Amino acid sequence: MLTGSFTFVAMTYNVWGDAHLEQREPALRDLFATRAPDLLATQELRPRTREVLDEALPGHARVHDDFPGWGGQSNLWWRTELFELVEYGRRDVGILAADAGLFWVRLRPLAGDAPPIVFSTAHLTWPGHPDERQDGRNRRTGQAQRVVAALDEIAGDGAALFTVDINDIGPPLWELGNGGFLDSFTALGRTSPVTHPVSPMPFTTGIGTRLSPLGSPAKAIDWIFSRGPITTRASEVVEFFSAGSAPSDHKPVAATFTLPSGAAPAGAGTTSNQGEK
Repeated sequence: MLTGSFTFVAMTYNVWGDAHLEQREPALRDLFATRAPDLLATQELRPRTREVLDEALPGHARVHDDFPGWGGQSNLWWRTELFELVEYGRRDVGILAADAGLFWVRLRPLAGDAPPIVFSTAHLTWPGHPDERQDGRNRRTGQAQRVVAALDEIAGDGAALFTVDINDIGPPLWELGNGGFLDSFTALGRTSPVTHPVSPMPFTTGIGTRLSPLGSPAKAIDWIFSRGPITTRASEVVEFFSAGSAPSDHKPVAATFTLPSGAAPAGAGTTSNQGEK
């Protein structure tokens, strides 16, 4: 490791709201007892799953804000012995769900002289949304474009991580790549393993979706993207079961990154006020 550099583990996880939570909760707790990351981004969060994560991550803090999206859509956790919060916010990027958006925090590493990092997440619109089914127009491409534009403003040329349940396998990924973001597998010359759906799922029945008798195809839709002065060291899709149960219908993605030593570049840190909506 370079002198003054700072290495940490980030994870993104769609925690499946409170679906089958009674059956999943022990596995969810066991996952974070075993594999607690330094940074955690969540999608499909609900007040009860947020409470479970708070209890499972006693060495972490998260955003506390009355805006309902921080408890009903996404939130971000960080290990308090490694990071401190500088500011946070949410941007509307056109996601078709109540209180959804781009959720972000700016964090300052507490060791060495590594620069601050913007850590963010979003859950792009499901392809089965009624509006998309009616007109057949892909909503995620424009949402990805707006995410890039927002992070251009929020992070500038500084280090940034964007985590996402992208709900797609094509155009929105390309928009992020063309916006300068590199996923944690491509950065290592690899392709991502499947992240959804988890199988077997012992407490669900049937193979079809609610819109079709066809089973959901195996796909990689959960990602960690990076941009700016940050180096990807390792990346994995985490395989985890506890007592025969999976914590979610998605698999978490975890990646290790290193921030270099030195001051933040010009342009980083010029954003809206803390708690923006």
